[in-house]
Amino acid sequence: MSDSGSTNPIDQLLGHASGPAEPVTSRDLTRARSSAYIVHGNFNELAGMCDDISTTGLIEVPVDANTTDVQNEVYRRVHNYVSSLYSYNEQLRQILNKRLNRHIGKGYFLPARENKAAPEYVRRGTFLWGLRNDFQHGDYWCLSVEFEQSGKDHDLYHLYFQKRDFEATPKGNLDDSGDYLAHAPDHDQTYPLPYIGDFHRNLFTEFETGFEEWCSRNSA
Repeated sequence: MSDSGSTNPIDQLLGHASGPAEPVTSRDLTRARSSAYIVHGNFNELAGMCDDISTTGLIEVPVDANTTDVQNEVYRRVHNYVSSLYSYNEQLRQILNKRLNRHIGKGYFLPARENKAAPEYVRRGTFLWGLRNDFQHGDYWCLSVEFEQSGKDHDLYHLYFQKRDFEATPKGNLDDSGDYLAHAPDHDQTYPLPYIGDFHRNLFTEFETGFEEWCSRNSA
């Protein structure tokens, strides 16, 4: 999966700029757009909890809000976002498999730690895929919502990532799941909400646009 020289992230993912081998149908595009719509909606719901999700990622809640309720709501919204992102990638992978004369396995969206040529969208997305898996196998232990301070009209919380409690595989062994962390430095992982904010507003939007452009090269 080498860089094709194209700036389109789908071309970079595939390692060539040849476009679809078979025409992309309107049904394909409808499925992809519906999945993207759900990702955007879940992101907006998550970002709505924050003062600015892409910078501080501080969560604003009413003064004296129940801490357990705050924690559960943050976990719910993060879970919804990373789960819908996984579903979006799977929708696109299925379309690519149908419209290319080759098999596009999940590994294209989960590049190994030594694969530095993969587009930034999939490299940075491995951490979010890992969070989604941890929700399935580790019961959210890798995340904690901590009170920071009280403001005039609201209380502020932060969402933290606990690397030692990351259990993204059924065995719960960090050595087995380390590739999920390979493309995100520790200081970026510490605060998942700004990570998600930057990922969504830049890389996801770019990838969504790139896929539309790729499809337009051979449409039914």
